[in-house]
Amino acid sequence: MPQTTARKTPKPTAEDAAVMLRIARLGAANGVPSAMNWLWSAEFVPDYAEFIEKNPAGSNGYGKARLLAVHYETIGTLWKHKLINEELLFDWLLVTGVWDRLKGFVLGQRRQFGQASLGANFQRMANAQARRDKASR
Repeated sequence: MPQTTARKTPKPTAEDAAVMLRIARLGAANGVPSAMNWLWSAEFVPDYAEFIEKNPAGSNGYGKARLLAVHYETIGTLWKHKLINEELLFDWLLVTGVWDRLKGFVLGQRRQFGQASLGANFQRMANAQARRDKASR
């Protein structure tokens, strides 16, 4: 049986920490903490059709969902291009949990707008964290 080698991630650096803190500050300035509280509340509806019925485009809820989707897509794009350390990122954020809660919205938007790449980096990042978590068990 062939031996598989675990992918080695470089240790996080002070520069990686600075990137993480800039992302955190940007998210705070844009209202991500409030949107996250809403995402985890009973107000959030994971099913896309129900969500849109309750939170049409232009509504406060729609804006919060878009804010979170764009925030995590931005982080996913940095992750994809190795501009943020994966180990630090996955130690910091529960990407899989946010993806699991928000994926109905992201995938619904992808279908509605016919944009296969919409949210793709967020989705890939969540899948990578899930694989990493599974491998570490």
